[in-house]
Amino acid sequence: MSEKSSIEKADVVAVEAGSSHDVIVPQSGPERDAIVKRLKLKLDFRLVPYLALLYLFNALDRGNIGNARLAGIEEGTHLKGNDFYNALSFFYFGYTISQIPNMFIMKKVTPAVLVGVTMILWGVCSTAMAGTKNYSGLVAARFFMGVFEAGVGPAAPIILSFFYLRHELAWRTALFYGSSTFAGAFGGLIAYGVAKNLTHESLAPWQLLFIIEGIPTIFLGIVTIFVLPNAPETLERWFVTPEEKQVAIERSRSGHNTDNSLLDKRQLFAALKDHKNLFTCLIYIGLNIPLASYTSFLPTIVKLMGYEDAKAQLMTVPPYACAIVCVFAVCWNSDRTRRRGFHVAGSALVACIGYILLISSGNVKANYTGACFVAMGLYPIIPLMLSWVANNNVGHTKRAVSIALLNTFGQCFATVGTQIYKTPTAPRFFMGYGVCLAFTVVMIVFSLVLTFVLNRENNRRDEQYGEPKPLTPEEQQEAIDNGIYDDHSSFRYFI
Repeated sequence: MSEKSSIEKADVVAVEAGSSHDVIVPQSGPERDAIVKRLKLKLDFRLVPYLALLYLFNALDRGNIGNARLAGIEEGTHLKGNDFYNALSFFYFGYTISQIPNMFIMKKVTPAVLVGVTMILWGVCSTAMAGTKNYSGLVAARFFMGVFEAGVGPAAPIILSFFYLRHELAWRTALFYGSSTFAGAFGGLIAYGVAKNLTHESLAPWQLLFIIEGIPTIFLGIVTIFVLPNAPETLERWFVTPEEKQVAIERSRSGHNTDNSLLDKRQLFAALKDHKNLFTCLIYIGLNIPLASYTSFLPTIVKLMGYEDAKAQLMTVPPYACAIVCVFAVCWNSDRTRRRGFHVAGSALVACIGYILLISSGNVKANYTGACFVAMGLYPIIPLMLSWVANNNVGHTKRAVSIALLNTFGQCFATVGTQIYKTPTAPRFFMGYGVCLAFTVVMIVFSLVLTFVLNRENNRRDEQYGEPKPLTPEEQQEAIDNGIYDDHSSFRYFI
């Protein structure tokens, strides 16, 4: 039996498309296929690249403190002992507490306003880090940057789910989150360029780095308020034809986007009680501990392999370049096969190999190869997990809360990743590598368990209810109103 949900095959009736008359489009056949193809191509060239650009700056501003460390921030702000590690942790404290509130704010305002305003505010915080003189100022800037950065990452999968069907999400989410690997590469190049070519009589290189990467974020946030699409119903006439807009609306409704309530308390509690979310949170915890440590400490780790400061900045680029290729390849294949769990487990296994190389060898080449394997394994899991959660939760509130829970638990434990590469354990960092290796094993175990559980439930529904029946948007809404959500007999989980 095909795993494609029957809800994606619904025969949807035409609705008002913003003009004075109904726009009727074919529900199947070559003409509809041509309209869908044109629509997706337009969205792929506008929505996905723009979200990727936003997340590029998100990741740049979040991770540049690792490059700033090599450029002298510890000396410039008089940090001592564990001050640097604690400043990293405060970012994740802010990020964690603002996850779920941001999801509800997005329903109260619009995605464009939420994302745009939070970008402006975190850009201000990032730029202000150039003016910090001590530990307290640095901690305050990092904390509030975490609060505001939480507006973009969790919101993007929700926005994409308004425009794409379930089996189209992982590849697009990969294009979005893949920009974080570009940020790692660009961050190293920018830091190298600043260290080699820019001097200022009153500003240190680390201060110039924050200014150069922070000010464009503020400008981009202002632009975002006006140009980011919010929903298919608001697509502009210059961008899509009436037929394409109508198809976009129908596709959105067939993807479980029919409920319009600001906060459905039943969906909120359904998300909190859903055992699937426990598994996905455990997997994401296993991801975020090694991921947080990798982005913050890769420049330091590379330097301790024997490279000088400027060369160490440059040598952080190849691991991210390798990761970019893996992110796109793995997520493309995940959408093609409609499998998430095995791809998560396989990617985590690659990261395991990397950590084993880092632990077992003191050879510089072997360690650098291990660092590349870690990046190649960790980064594809981000879009895979966010797509997996979006795929398997029905209802705006339930989906939003589930993604927020995923990020909340993940970022909460990311603080552990900022504390495990202590200076006394350099240059081998046995404790840091060992902790990260253990949590990559956690990812493998729980992703395979969740795959088994979901596959068993799909088989049970097939045996009990047979082939899933197509649902109209009205029937979807009725199911949501009755509190059925993804427990509906016609729903099949992505595994």
